Amino acid sequence: MGCICDKVDVEADGHQYKIVKQIATGGFSQIMLVEDVRTSQKFAMKRISCHSDEEIDRTKMEIDVHRRFGSHPNIMSLVGSAYEEGVNGWRFMLIFPYYKQGSLAESLTQRRPTRKFLEQDLVLSYFKQIVSAVRVLHEAKIIHRDIKPGNVLLAEEDQVILMDFGSCTNSPIRIDNERKSRRIVDDAAEHCSMPYRAPELFTCLTGTAITEKVDIWSLGCLLYALCYFRSPFDDIYERGDSIALAAQSGRITFEDDAPYDSSIKDLIKDLLSVNPTDRPSTAQIEDRLGCSGG
Repeated sequence: MGCICDKVDVEADGHQYKIVKQIATGGFSQIMLVEDVRTSQKFAMKRISCHSDEEIDRTKMEIDVHRRFGSHPNIMSLVGSAYEEGVNGWRFMLIFPYYKQGSLAESLTQRRPTRKFLEQDLVLSYFKQIVSAVRVLHEAKIIHRDIKPGNVLLAEEDQVILMDFGSCTNSPIRIDNERKSRRIVDDAAEHCSMPYRAPELFTCLTGTAITEKVDIWSLGCLLYALCYFRSPFDDIYERGDSIALAAQSGRITFEDDAPYDSSIKDLIKDLLSVNPTDRPSTAQIEDRLGCSGG
C-alpha cells in the first residue's frame, strides 16, 4: 500500500498518482509510468499539450472514443482523466492500464533479426482481435487513421489492445475544394504514420471522400507486418523513396521464407487495393477469417 505522504503529481477522477518515469515521447504528448499513491498499482499516463482549439477538440474526441468503446476487450480503456490550464495552453492527462509486455511493434522488431516468425494461428488471432476493435469504430462512423503495430499493445493470454485514438476523425470527410484537399493531406502527414498511410491520403482529390477504407489499408499493412515483421513500405520509407508512388502502384512483394498460407497473402492484397471501394469492410474481413459473433 502507498503512503499518504507520497508525492502527488496528478489527480484524476478521485485518484492520486505519482510519476515513476517517462516511457515514451512524441510531438504532441508524453507517456509516463505512474503509480496510484494509495494502492501502488502501476498505470500509464498520456500527457497531451494543446495549444489551439483544434487540438483541444481532438483530445476531447480521443477521450470520448475511449469512454464510448473502452469496454470492448481489444480497445484501450480509460481509467481516468484530468486537465489543467498552463501558460501556453491546456494540458490533458489520460490514465490507462499499464501493459508491461509493451507494443506489437517492439515484439516484431525483436523477432526480425532472427526471422522468428509468429505462428499462423497467433497471427490470425491477433489480427481478428484488431479487426474486431476497428469494426466497432467503423460502425460508429469513426476512422482511426493511425493503425500500426506501435498502436497495438500486448496483454496477457495473447490478447491485443488497440490504442491511441488521437488521430480519430468522423467519416466520411468530403473533399469539396482544393483548399480542403491540402488541409487533409497536411493533417494526414501529421497524424498518420507514412508506411501505413492509404494512397488516397497522399492525394485527397477534390470531389472524393475519405472514408473508413483508409483504416482497411492500414490493416493490410499491419497484417503484412505480422507476417514479415514490417510494413511493405518500411524499406521504401527508410530509403527516402516515395511511399505515395509505391502505394499507388499496387505492387506488393512477399518474402518466400514465411510459413503462411496463400490465403493470408490474398487477404493482404485485397486489403491493399489501391481503389478504396475494392477494399473489404471489417465485416467482410471477419467473414473471410471465419470470425463468430457480431
